[in-house]
Amino acid sequence: MNASRLIASVGGYFVSHSDDAIAFHLYGGISTRMALSGGNVAVREVSTYPWSGDIRIEVEPEAPFDFALKLRIPGWARSFKAAVNGTPIVGGKVENGYLTISRRWSVGDRVTLELPMPAERIYAHPAVRMDAGRVALKRGPLVYCIEEADNPGGPVQRLKLARDAPLQPAQRSDLFEGVVTLTAPAVRLAEGDWKDTLYRPDAPAELPANLTALPYYLWNNREPGSMLVWLVEA
Repeated sequence: MNASRLIASVGGYFVSHSDDAIAFHLYGGISTRMALSGGNVAVREVSTYPWSGDIRIEVEPEAPFDFALKLRIPGWARSFKAAVNGTPIVGGKVENGYLTISRRWSVGDRVTLELPMPAERIYAHPAVRMDAGRVALKRGPLVYCIEEADNPGGPVQRLKLARDAPLQPAQRSDLFEGVVTLTAPAVRLAEGDWKDTLYRPDAPAELPANLTALPYYLWNNREPGSMLVWLVEA
């Protein structure tokens, strides 16, 4: 990978412009100044995305003039709310993945965008045999996994998640300088009295357990242990 080229181009992945428009493609905190045909504009995007979908954009043109601001509405977002200076945008249409706000912009204008991030279950097509009877977890743009480091008591393959078990997001400042985990009540298959028995007619006991999932991109950064994305659904 050409790291120097990637680093130099990161800003363009977040925001770009044409003669009469500024487009935000990614969120997560960025500030820049751009030259449009009507004048120079400084923009600043403030958020803790992808942990929160609450996004604020500050628009600072050198002088008031008309141009369009295009906001990326991610495909995972089932709904959104946008406002300019506290006034909601009603009836805004998303075309090609972007909400376009066209107006005369002035110094001090503020845009807010709310992208709800409920914790969700994701299921694979029944033809995907390895994932039949299993479920994955996601929140916003992030897919989650379970690691043994967060779920002690044996391999995480012994955990089962009930279909109606509530998924609870939790802000964890003690993990990786701050992440959002998902927790849920689950059950764990108990090794118990099996000893050296490999097969038997009696099913293993199921013990109550608390399941903790963290974003998949963070796995394998702690002590060795098992990991699972597609969880057995009880």
